[in-house]
Amino acid sequence: MLRRLIVLSVSAVSLLAVPAVALAQQPTAPPAVKSDEPTEPNWNISGGYAYLYDGSWKEHLLYGFTASITRRVSSTISVVGEGGGSHGEYGNTGFTIQRYAFLGGIRLHAGEGEVRPFFQALAGYSRQGGDVGIANGIAIQPGGGVDLTVNEWLTVMAQGDYRFIREDGSNYNQYRISAGIVWYLGKK
Repeated sequence: MLRRLIVLSVSAVSLLAVPAVALAQQPTAPPAVKSDEPTEPNWNISGGYAYLYDGSWKEHLLYGFTASITRRVSSTISVVGEGGGSHGEYGNTGFTIQRYAFLGGIRLHAGEGEVRPFFQALAGYSRQGGDVGIANGIAIQPGGGVDLTVNEWLTVMAQGDYRFIREDGSNYNQYRISAGIVWYLGKK
């Protein structure tokens, strides 16, 4: 009788313990793998206002614009094409100064989210025009800024740049501050 009670007790404990062990061994989903793919659309265009200090004439050019097209190649790297121009007057002489730049390069983003800082390095062609004369040269423009997301297809951008220009055998410096709007083209 004691033997039968022991066998029955061991059998009951075994039957109750096996389902608990089996439940503990249920497979779980593997951890999510972080993708290097951006969550935003691959293409965007931007446009806005630009202020430029022109070191070659030591003048503030208050009437400016900037426009760019950007292609994201990963979540942190984009290829950028940018064009812009700034206009002003040389002192009180009435002579106009016109500065244009057509640049291309790389932009590095600091992750995803509503506030996204960036750094970019661009290089390309610079042109001076207006009453002060014409000069063509090369430009190198590092800079940085921040994108502030408004909604899924629109972002506000603020940026500052330093521009080195080589024209007619002379070196010049320019500083630019710009603000604008970025439109995302298509949804990912």
